[in-house]
Amino acid sequence: MQYHPNGWRHAQRLALTAAVSALAAAGLTVSIPKPAIAEFEIQESNVEKGEVQLSYRGAVHDTQDDEAPLRQSHDLETQWGATEWLLLSLTLTGDQPLSEDFALSAVELETQVELIERKGNGLGLALQGGYGFATRSGDADEIQFGPIVELASGKLLLTLNPLFGAQVGDNRQTAGLGFEYGWRAEYDFARHWGVGVEMFGQIDDLANAGSFNDQEHSLGPTLFYNSGSDDDESGGNGDDDSKNKASGPSGMEFSLNVGLQFGLTDATSDAALKFQGELNF
Repeated sequence: MQYHPNGWRHAQRLALTAAVSALAAAGLTVSIPKPAIAEFEIQESNVEKGEVQLSYRGAVHDTQDDEAPLRQSHDLETQWGATEWLLLSLTLTGDQPLSEDFALSAVELETQVELIERKGNGLGLALQGGYGFATRSGDADEIQFGPIVELASGKLLLTLNPLFGAQVGDNRQTAGLGFEYGWRAEYDFARHWGVGVEMFGQIDDLANAGSFNDQEHSLGPTLFYNSGSDDDESGGNGDDDSKNKASGPSGMEFSLNVGLQFGLTDATSDAALKFQGELNF
């Protein structure tokens, strides 16, 4: 896929500004305080054939609830690159009030199709979709789908994860579409290290958005570490020679990020400490 450098850079700057402004201004709701986007997950668009990724995502939430003022939540995920463009994943989701035992809340099966491969600067695009099986009595199953968009310029990478969803089954409480979003702006300030800002939100029913103060928004800083080479790091330009490398996993790599999310409305937890670790091989 060919780009005109000057025109692409101008369009990219406009897209970065517009995307961040639109998402920051959007009003997205949720009926009860709970984590959005699969435990603060930002999914990347790239797919590597044969690569396996094991992930843990966890957080401690300050819910300001007298009965359970702090709550832990967890995601355990396995991803596999079935082809050069198809990714399959299985996720176990649960939560745990600090005074209680861990409880599994959902099992999610997901797939991702890469449409445009990003190599260094430029655009990456994929589509994701999945089905979540609720494991708690009274909870509804859920279908979700949406694009994954990456825009990279130098050491800066913007990733957007908008998701539409619908509850299904006898226990559904909404009849229409819901919406979740997550976005991340990351800057690689040193080899293997980056800093960024992430924002998440959720609406259960697009037809009944409610007032702004009833909506859930969280925003906060994140620190990133990636053991991979410079060419593999998210914001780097990469080497032109990388285009000629054989496809497939390049070896075992480890990455992690830790951050804080601060609630922006009364319906959102005041704060959440988040952690994510990934092992790729």
